[in-house]
Amino acid sequence: MSNEIELKFEIKPQDIGELQLFLNQWTSCDEIEFSTLSTQKRGCNQLKLTNTYYDTPDYFLRNNGYGLRVRGSEDNRGSHFELTLKSDGKAIAGLHERAEFNVALVNSKPDLTVLPYQALPANSDIEQLQQALKPLFTTNFKRQAWLVAFANSEIEVALDQGEIKSNHQSQPILEVELEIKQGNKQDLLNFAIELSRFHLHLFSQSKASRGYRLLQNRPLTICDFDSIVEQDSSRLLQFWQQNEEYALATNDLVFYQQVLNQVNRVLYAKHIALEPELSQWQSALLSINSVVDFAYSEINTRLKLMLISQLA
Repeated sequence: MSNEIELKFEIKPQDIGELQLFLNQWTSCDEIEFSTLSTQKRGCNQLKLTNTYYDTPDYFLRNNGYGLRVRGSEDNRGSHFELTLKSDGKAIAGLHERAEFNVALVNSKPDLTVLPYQALPANSDIEQLQQALKPLFTTNFKRQAWLVAFANSEIEVALDQGEIKSNHQSQPILEVELEIKQGNKQDLLNFAIELSRFHLHLFSQSKASRGYRLLQNRPLTICDFDSIVEQDSSRLLQFWQQNEEYALATNDLVFYQQVLNQVNRVLYAKHIALEPELSQWQSALLSINSVVDFAYSEINTRLKLMLISQLA
């Protein structure tokens, strides 16, 4: 078992080239610096990944906070398959922490017996659960991955481009994931702040959650403003993130402006020390005219990451 700690972002197609160039240059410098110290490859790796997600007809795993997938990949040594079981864990906006089990498989069929018994929901009947499993949806994408040395940590940056297919529908995948390979969360957040110049939009939805939503024809929902949002910074981030993603999906600028104004009032009342970013963000609010442009703006992403950093 490993404890996965990662940040998720969406990226616009026009910003991909500059991000790739930046990461290639960074890892080239790392390669020179660490070539005598480590055999770990730090350049860009490219993979084509095919993922099938499984659950029972009554969504036993999903209802207990688990996600199960089989991932297939190919390289010059042939085809490889891996079974992954993830728990919901803890999430603050786009920062995810969760337990993860990864076990190699001999083929593409899910085999629960390769997992430790304690990995599955309590009191699971493995034989019965195995028989009830069925494929629900797929995520297929090309991944470019860079291993970056930053401060006291090693961080994998993955650029995924592809699609989610479910229930005769599809949804594009165009995202960047930052995952700690070794190190700490503060380094992860600080490196993400470095990357915010490439107009990354912090994103709270996993590929699995989007697949289930497509499967069940469930639209995105809004998060209501209440007294807890005003008192709890973690809940404020959830309110901000969930409603921003709803505004992006619906392109509802009026709603988005209302949400940002509510966030601004709470931040002002809390006297949170986030300068000069908070003042810059407040100034940008005065001229917002596009949901996409503001949601993906450097200052919007930086401010959220700095707030997460105070809570992490």
